Amino acid sequence: MSKVPGSKIVAIKRWTCFVAAIWLQSINGTNFDFSDYSSLLKKTMGINQLQLNSLAVASDLGKIMGWVSGLACVFLPTWAVLGIAMSLGMVGYGVQWLILSETIQPLDYWQVYMLCLLAGNSVCWFNTVSFRAAIENFPSKRGIASGLSTSYVGLSTIIYTCLSSILDPGNPSLYLLLNCIVPAVVGIISAVLLYVSQSKKAAIEEDADKKYMILCTLIAILTAVYSIIFEFLPHGKRKLEGIYMALLIILLMAPLYIPIKITFNNINNERRVNSCCASPITGENTQQNCRGENPNNNHRCQVDIIQSEETKNNTQSLEIQNPEQSIHNLNEVEGRRFQPMSVSSLPYPALGEEHTILQLLRSIDFWLYYFVYFCGATVGLVYINNLGQIVQSFGYSKTPILVSLVSSFGFFGRIASGLPDYIQQCWMFKKCRPLPRTGWMGIWMVPMAVAFLLLGVMNSTSKGVLCVSTAIVGSSVGAITSLAIPISSEMFGMKRFGVNHNILITNIAFGSLLFGEVAGLLYDDTDTTSSAGDKQRTKLSRHVICMGRQCFGKTFLLWGCVCLFGLLLCIILCVRTRDLYDPIHKKQYHEMDHD
Repeated sequence: MSKVPGSKIVAIKRWTCFVAAIWLQSINGTNFDFSDYSSLLKKTMGINQLQLNSLAVASDLGKIMGWVSGLACVFLPTWAVLGIAMSLGMVGYGVQWLILSETIQPLDYWQVYMLCLLAGNSVCWFNTVSFRAAIENFPSKRGIASGLSTSYVGLSTIIYTCLSSILDPGNPSLYLLLNCIVPAVVGIISAVLLYVSQSKKAAIEEDADKKYMILCTLIAILTAVYSIIFEFLPHGKRKLEGIYMALLIILLMAPLYIPIKITFNNINNERRVNSCCASPITGENTQQNCRGENPNNNHRCQVDIIQSEETKNNTQSLEIQNPEQSIHNLNEVEGRRFQPMSVSSLPYPALGEEHTILQLLRSIDFWLYYFVYFCGATVGLVYINNLGQIVQSFGYSKTPILVSLVSSFGFFGRIASGLPDYIQQCWMFKKCRPLPRTGWMGIWMVPMAVAFLLLGVMNSTSKGVLCVSTAIVGSSVGAITSLAIPISSEMFGMKRFGVNHNILITNIAFGSLLFGEVAGLLYDDTDTTSSAGDKQRTKLSRHVICMGRQCFGKTFLLWGCVCLFGLLLCIILCVRTRDLYDPIHKKQYHEMDHD
């Protein structure tokens, strides 16, 4: 039986891990469907609107402890980390489903609040596994890999909505059951794939990876375009929705074509070499077998054998004995410095080197990076969280369309986050000094700031402007959140990436509290100063409904100014990280010269 060469086995495992990362992301947007069952939760629990909003914020607060998942990845195997993620999600969403389905009596408010915290925290555990699977296997293409894998989180809303419509369209509590079961099923499948795909050899990237990444990008774009079709399906048509879901599953399975293709290609190549060149041990006529009908066969067989031996030697040289040496090899592949870290001997490591938690918190560059994210992606996420009230104030009743618009354009934004890597591979930019990846975060903050300022200064509640601005914010948030994944590993090292990146995204929780509270205060202040004709007051729900552009006008202007301030910080960060990215870009140019 023919065997696949060792280096190709590593390639197959790398792409299998990448497919698992895509699948994990596609079901990890469980916190996006809160609005679909929130009304039933409010009724069942007997709580007011303010308490319901606090439960929504609790999901974001769960991310504060997300760094624990990164720490667990250092000491626990991947399957164990996924097991914890599934357990947290099953408890957090499962118990809530039991309450809404009236299987058990409603719990106290603080107990449901804790369940929301657990559910929100489970997202961090799934994300940590997915992020590491993408960037560890493609260190020099981590921007493209992370952008492609995280883009699939935009499918989560569509997957859960479609499944709910097929199974029981009139049961909002079904979303909680799906949030509990679907991640568990996909998590088990991904855990198996990641377990069998673990390798003691460092990632060896090949020339073929470039075309495979392009293929994955095309598949992702096709999937994003296909996801938009869902909004035009007639609701209640289970057969159509079933067909749509089946085709969506096929698109999710499509990336598996790459590891399967690598497997069969190399089995066929091995058979060809074996049939072409007989072993000297058998005593057969090697020259006759090699030459055969084609005089070039001998040369081709010799080249194949030489290349196979070189690949084997290179693979053996990269074989490792422990995870720490793996990180060393990963950084060497990118041409960057790596030194063993010691808090006492090197309290302030340079950018690109491994950072402990204490060293991270002492770093000026980290806090610059932290507030850039805070003023960019976090502000955009707060806008998305308040989209229901914003749409209502504009007098626009079709909130689900705007939510789907955010998801779809967020999908495209995450795919576009890999644009810097594609641009650097383009020959016309070879002589230019490329913009660091941190600079691209600033580029995406510009249209978001313009969108907020436009919403704040316009004189009418234009639904067209609202739709365009929502699409811009969705794509910008998607791009910035995806760019942050490779940036965290490039600036502060790969070994503690899970911990460091989850510390970064704690600002989402703080931002939800700060910006959400300020938006609420400005909303209420606008209501008290508005004329009676501009507002409606519902005493039963104790919730003020404000109508008109003035409801969020000041909030939009504030968010726009915050984005511009974040852009200023991003420019400073870009200048400070140029020395980090220049060697990486030179390494990529050197590789292009030899392509």
